[in-house]
Amino acid sequence: MSNYSEDNFGTVDEGLDYIFAYMGSVYGASFNRHWDGMDLQMVRDVWAKTLGSFLTYQPSLNYALSRMDEDFPPSAIKFRNLCNAGPSIPMKPIMAITRQPTIHEQIKAEEAKAKAKQMLEEFKREQRHA
Repeated sequence: MSNYSEDNFGTVDEGLDYIFAYMGSVYGASFNRHWDGMDLQMVRDVWAKTLGSFLTYQPSLNYALSRMDEDFPPSAIKFRNLCNAGPSIPMKPIMAITRQPTIHEQIKAEEAKAKAKQMLEEFKREQRHA
């Protein structure tokens, strides 16, 4: 049984916004100064690439955020390792897709069935006369 819930998932940007806001709240000005002089879009891109699908799964982010060092913000790699130690990302259940036959396929099937019945009747007649 899967523990998949659509509510646990978001976008990469939502994940980045969430962890950066959280770390900014925890570490304060020291977290913000950590990025002084850097291209913030590049920082986001590196974190997005490093964390990958963890950014889309809220329970992984919460697990990592609750286990950060109290004095120093984690690097992207350290944060990924914290996420990796947490809950696995469940797969979305695959729904069975049933395809209805087209009208042409239905006609062909009926023709094949009628031909098979006809052949069976001929076979039975031959067996009675043999």
